[in-house]
Amino acid sequence: MRWHGVVGLMVLGVISVGFGQQIGPRFLDRSFQRPGARALGMGGAYLLATDDATAVAWNPAALVNVKRFTLPIEVAGRAKNFRVQDIRDLIDDLKTIRDRINANPNDIWQARQLLVQAILEVRDFSVRSGATGNAPAVLTGSLAPVAGLTFGAYGLTVSNGTFGQIQAFVDPLNDPDPNDNINLPAESVQNNNPIKRSVYTRGGVVAISSLALAHARPLPMGWNVGVAVRGVRADFQAFAAAAGVDNENIPSVPQGIAYSRVHKTKFTLDVGALWEPPVQPPMVKVKYAAVVRNLVPTRFNLPARDLQGNPVAPFDFSFRLNPEIDLGVMGIWRERTIGVLELHNLTSSNGGDMSVHAGVEHWLAGNVLAVRVGYDDDRPVFGIGINLRVLRIDVAAGLKPRERLAAGISLRF
Repeated sequence: MRWHGVVGLMVLGVISVGFGQQIGPRFLDRSFQRPGARALGMGGAYLLATDDATAVAWNPAALVNVKRFTLPIEVAGRAKNFRVQDIRDLIDDLKTIRDRINANPNDIWQARQLLVQAILEVRDFSVRSGATGNAPAVLTGSLAPVAGLTFGAYGLTVSNGTFGQIQAFVDPLNDPDPNDNINLPAESVQNNNPIKRSVYTRGGVVAISSLALAHARPLPMGWNVGVAVRGVRADFQAFAAAAGVDNENIPSVPQGIAYSRVHKTKFTLDVGALWEPPVQPPMVKVKYAAVVRNLVPTRFNLPARDLQGNPVAPFDFSFRLNPEIDLGVMGIWRERTIGVLELHNLTSSNGGDMSVHAGVEHWLAGNVLAVRVGYDDDRPVFGIGINLRVLRIDVAAGLKPRERLAAGISLRF
């Protein structure tokens, strides 16, 4: 199956959980992989308000809200502690070091100047980003594209959550991960000059992708239920490397390991429900939602291997997707203003904690312009939407757009 999104292009986006621990998808927070710019503008509180094909990912029961053909295309991103150009340069340098890990010494010294430049740039970047002693420079980022369509009470989506983290140590007091068998001898001598500075880095890529088909049905007493069958693919690739630099800025032979890409596909179920009480308070309409994700737990067996296919102990990228429960309530005032409060991942499953999400949306100018404000677990977010009948455009961001940013368009016929 080739629907795993941008994974193949991002060979060095990184997931690393800290030195001295195993690296792998099990440490991902998979509880915030819900897509959409309108959703972000409302603080990620979107179990009830969704009105297009993204309902498949949020709450399959909400497909009853759609009522027409929709074709949304959305992308959201998060980043911390880096500029785009910084990460491009760093990835290029880490690629150079990674590609030389398994080269023989003759090949390495033929590319001495290239290695010198790469290692020094990684060192300088680490220092600039705050790495001192045993404190690493840390980069994190994620990208979550989604596309889908609805037809009647059915919906189909293809979504992806790609997550990255880079850690780089400069001059650690000791090897930051003694279990990886990557060690720089403190007294190593090259050209009669001992190593004066050392750089340790970890890299890789991890992505959780889904292809989902959902159906919703109305029931008596204001109930609606929906079921989504999801094929979930996990991809992971990583490397770890270290190198030292002597007084003449000549690097020692880099040490490390490049992990082979591992992937696996499994199937699971999401079940959602909406309830609109038949008796409502005056002026305000109230709705409730509940979703159980990964109703069928799945285990991804992803043993770590090097590029030659040999097992790498003690690392293992295997993990499980266990059930998660989301709950929400929404109030609608005069069909123009909605307020939503939701609790996500009440079970604190799959590497994430329970999170609180709240949002308000108000439509202006004859329901052409929407303004949104929300609280997305740990910080405020804002968004706007423009409704042009067959086309809706949405954008949203946090106070620091690099840390939360989303844009999307949705066609409606």
